[in-house]
Amino acid sequence: MSDHAQDDAATLRRHLDVLLGITRRLASEPRLDPLLESIAEETCNLLDAERATLFLYDAARDELYSRIATKSEIEVIRMPADRGIAGSVARTQACLVISDAYADPRFNRDIDGRTGWRTRNILAVPMTNLQGNLVGVLEALNKRTGPFADADATLMRALADQAGVALERARLLEEFLAKRELENEMQLAQRIQADLLPEAAPPIDGFDLAGWNQPSAYAGGDLYDLFPWGDGRVGLMLGDAVGHGVGPALLAAETRALVRAMALREDRPERILADANRLLAADVEEGRFVTLALAVADTADGTLACASAGQGPMLLVRSDGRTERFLATGLPLGILPDAQFGAAEPIRLESGDAFLLISDGIFECETAGGKELGFDAVVETVRNHRDGSAEAMIQALRALTESVCPSERFRDDRTVVVVRRT
Repeated sequence: MSDHAQDDAATLRRHLDVLLGITRRLASEPRLDPLLESIAEETCNLLDAERATLFLYDAARDELYSRIATKSEIEVIRMPADRGIAGSVARTQACLVISDAYADPRFNRDIDGRTGWRTRNILAVPMTNLQGNLVGVLEALNKRTGPFADADATLMRALADQAGVALERARLLEEFLAKRELENEMQLAQRIQADLLPEAAPPIDGFDLAGWNQPSAYAGGDLYDLFPWGDGRVGLMLGDAVGHGVGPALLAAETRALVRAMALREDRPERILADANRLLAADVEEGRFVTLALAVADTADGTLACASAGQGPMLLVRSDGRTERFLATGLPLGILPDAQFGAAEPIRLESGDAFLLISDGIFECETAGGKELGFDAVVETVRNHRDGSAEAMIQALRALTESVCPSERFRDDRTVVVVRRT
């Protein structure tokens, strides 16, 4: 074997040993951010480059994105997947060797301006997964010993193949862990939400009471309660803490506790809403709020007083089939500390009359055709079951939603509270 051939063989073995070491190091790092740093570092070492940049491919947005160090901060840049040198590589999945970056019209000079760095030459290669799908583009910048050569492209393509597989594995792991964390959070939120619900309606002479809540898969912040208010009265509340997950569930729990405590010393629902609102507005973070309907029914005279903080409509169904809607009024709790809440005129419930608090998850659920069920369908169903018990009305509404709305379309909690005078 000639000396030249021996040198080539030695170089090849050395490169293979280096690539094998890189492969092992990349395989040992399951986290995405450290993996990105490792790939950039290994690229610079392997190709004697001053810097390396990784552009990851966002298939959902058909964009390439990368984190760059500007003069003042770490900044994420995004661009269409067909723009620039990286975009050209992404589209063709072929290597590009650029000997003079500023002479190439595809080069984006703005990035140099933001980083305070000057790019001279570039070697760019695609990164793909085992199925050959694009994962991103790897760029080596400014070879210290001259321009990039074909041998550099071969080496970097081998490195990029390993990097693409490692990145895909890390991305899938991140997605799995994020999904598991979300599932754990949702399970916790659902447990909190379940603990808010009354085990049974309190026995109150002259009234038939029932409540029902079916959390969505997204664990919203619906709450309801039925509780003795003292002196032969019963309290009814239904609310919705905005959002999904643990945060709204905890806010719903706080709201329920506040209202219950205030009902021990205050008779009028609108005053309780005002007091609870002041406390919540000072306590909850911006963007969090609760809609709430609060009512009190009195067994002595059959009257019902109610107030709303952005929650409604509420529904009155008379024994003869007449109905009346009470629309949502007032701001949700937790937005403006000095908000005031009005009260509707007291309603006198006669025998067979029913008053319902209904969450928007009932009448806004989507039918198979993608349309909302609508409140009219709710009214008609309750009217048709007005001679039944409070529980029978709830079961009729439950059956209605489940008959017209496929289960996968229940993206919000369904909650109903009924008080019916016997």
